[in-house]
Amino acid sequence: MADQHDAKYKSGLFSQILRQREDRALRKIIEDFDDVLRFKPLEELMISEAAWAHVEAQGMVPELVFAHPDLLQSHPETSQYYRGMGLLSQKQVGQLSVNVSGWESGSRKGKVPHASCLKVARLYNTVISSIIEGSTDWTLENGYRNIVAMMGIRLDGMFRNKIGQMAEELVKGRIAQWLKGKGLIESTGEGWYELADGYTMRYGSEPDISFLKNGQVLATIEIKGGKDPAGALERLGAVQKSFAETPPGCTNMLIAGVVTDEMQTRLDQMGVTKVFYLDDIASEGAKWDAFVRELFHHTIRIA
Repeated sequence: MADQHDAKYKSGLFSQILRQREDRALRKIIEDFDDVLRFKPLEELMISEAAWAHVEAQGMVPELVFAHPDLLQSHPETSQYYRGMGLLSQKQVGQLSVNVSGWESGSRKGKVPHASCLKVARLYNTVISSIIEGSTDWTLENGYRNIVAMMGIRLDGMFRNKIGQMAEELVKGRIAQWLKGKGLIESTGEGWYELADGYTMRYGSEPDISFLKNGQVLATIEIKGGKDPAGALERLGAVQKSFAETPPGCTNMLIAGVVTDEMQTRLDQMGVTKVFYLDDIASEGAKWDAFVRELFHHTIRIA
């Protein structure tokens, strides 16, 4: 059930953003650029002679293939177009040249220095030239496909980041709904619930959920919904930081999308009391019942 929810959410997100066709909007900005762009001498912009000859022979507009620092300086957001053409990630560009995330998101304040634009343009053109030279029949349509492919990779990264937020919202919502159904919520406010027997439940970050009585934190829940095993230890670091702040004797629980063997070993060393899987918490059944019984019968004794 949870995997179906993830799949539906992912498909909807991808479909919605791809329909916006950022690539076409960026192409329109390039096509409408009025200033004269001089690409020669080619070596100044790191455009290979062979790639330039191919583009000329096909009658392609040069700026739709090769990056120019003047255009990048006027419209930094077009970095995404050329980066996609070259099948480069933002991380790669940042490592090899200049961080362009602020250019592409529009969050950067102030004009981008021309020297930075030249450096980035040279990187893009070096890679794009290599791609063109490596194909006997390269077309602009091939370049557009590269851009769309990179958009898909970026969206996949966005979704991976969203999983954590989705998981947190799902768990918090299910817990609150269960408490409400049992008549255990006495009053509520922004991010907090007064429960029966003098307990308070608070939503926040580090930890995501905490339970208090008389101002003392008795239990916490950290939610890490990411399912990529490669990022498990990174998520564990955040869990460790959160639980390190809890007082002695506090019961710390983790709800995780995935737990690797190494992660479990470290959790045992940290003294995490209970580990639950997100898919179990997201679904009705015995494992959800076991979770709420552990939390509200054995740890927070209000049910």
